[in-house]
Amino acid sequence: MESDKISAEIRALLAAERDGMLSTISKRMTGWPFGSITPYALTESGEPTILLSEIAEHTKNVRADTRASLLVRDSKASDDPQAGARATLVGYVIPTPGPFLDDARLRYLELFPNSSSYFGVHDFTLFQLKVLKVRYIGGFGEIHWVDGERIIGHAVGNAADPLARHAAGICAHMNKDHADALLLFAAKLGSIEADSAKMIDADSDGFDMIAVRNGAHMHLRIPFPERATTTEEARKAMVDLVRRVRAS
Repeated sequence: MESDKISAEIRALLAAERDGMLSTISKRMTGWPFGSITPYALTESGEPTILLSEIAEHTKNVRADTRASLLVRDSKASDDPQAGARATLVGYVIPTPGPFLDDARLRYLELFPNSSSYFGVHDFTLFQLKVLKVRYIGGFGEIHWVDGERIIGHAVGNAADPLARHAAGICAHMNKDHADALLLFAAKLGSIEADSAKMIDADSDGFDMIAVRNGAHMHLRIPFPERATTTEEARKAMVDLVRRVRAS
C-alpha cells in the first residue's frame, strides 16, 4: 500500500539522521514559537528521545506547555534542501517513563557517547516526543499528512514493559468512556482544574496524560498504586485510583 511505503520512508529518514529542529511554545515570549537544533535517538518503538537540561529554554517551555514539533531533514540534500525529504513530527514532549528509561539511555549513549557525563547530573532529563501527526515531504509534489500511529510501533517495546502493546487501547478506552475520571485526576493529583484532559500513554508503572487549561497543554504523570503488568491489573489500578481520589 502507498501509505505503508510513505510510513517506511519516514521511519528510514528518522533512523538515518541524528538531529532536528525542535520547536516549542515559548514561555518567556508567550505564544511565540521557539526553535533550535536538538540531537535525538529513537526508542524501540521509533519515537525520538532527546536529552534536555532544566536550564534550557526548551525545557522551561515544555514544562509549561508540552506541545512541540521536530523537523528532521535529509542532511545529504544540504546543497538543495527543498529537494530532499523532510518530516515534521507534531506531538507532546514528555519525560521518558521509568520502565523505558534504561533502554532509552543506552540508545542515546550509543549515538552520543560524549553525553555520558550528563546522566550523572540531576539537571538533565531524557524526554521523548509522543508523535500525533507527521507532515512528510518526500520530494517535489510528494506531500503527505500521516497519523503518528503509522510510524510508531505500539506493539513493540515489550522487553522493556509488558503493558506496552496495550497502551493505545487503554488510552482510547479511558478517553472515550472515562473522561470524567481524567478530569478528576488532573484536579486532585495535578492541582489543575482542567478544561479537558486525555491520556496519551500507559505502562506498568502508571500513565501520562495531558490537561488543557486556558489553552495550555500540561503534562501529568500519574503512578499506579501497584505495578500493573496486564490489562486486567491496569483496569483494577484505574478503579483503585478513582476510588482513592474521590475518597480524598
